[in-house]
Amino acid sequence: MYCYCGSKLLFDECCLPFIAGIQIPQYCEQLMRSRYSAYCYKNVEYIYQTYHSSKRDENPIVELENFAKKSHFINLSILSSESQGCEGFVTFTVSYMQQNILYQFTEKSRFVLEQGRWYYLNGELADTPAVKISRNDPCPCSSGKKFKQCTAHRISGN
Repeated sequence: MYCYCGSKLLFDECCLPFIAGIQIPQYCEQLMRSRYSAYCYKNVEYIYQTYHSSKRDENPIVELENFAKKSHFINLSILSSESQGCEGFVTFTVSYMQQNILYQFTEKSRFVLEQGRWYYLNGELADTPAVKISRNDPCPCSSGKKFKQCTAHRISGN
């Protein structure tokens, strides 16, 4: 299976080693991609642990889990990535669905490097208006099927 992050690498060779704790992301973009994949994979513990310690109380595991469970992630597009010293930024766009509503946002995320590990600190969000997908609309997962016929958006129970 190809990685959720869109790298065109196999999941086992791309983000899973980070999520499983076998490897540590060396770049802030690797952390960003692995956090997205962790949402897709429903591993909220990894998402929680990769928040900077100063942000964990604001992002309790229960809330992360609720969001991950009710969302079907469709796409991650990295727009830019840069780092200098102990600070990095990744700008990306994410598309996901909840029920028959398509959500999309662009974020410029800020990451910090502490004791050899990258952590997500915060980000500037730009939301796009949500779009209701009707039964006969094309499925936003790019399967080429109508929404009512596509099972990709139902994998996570949506």
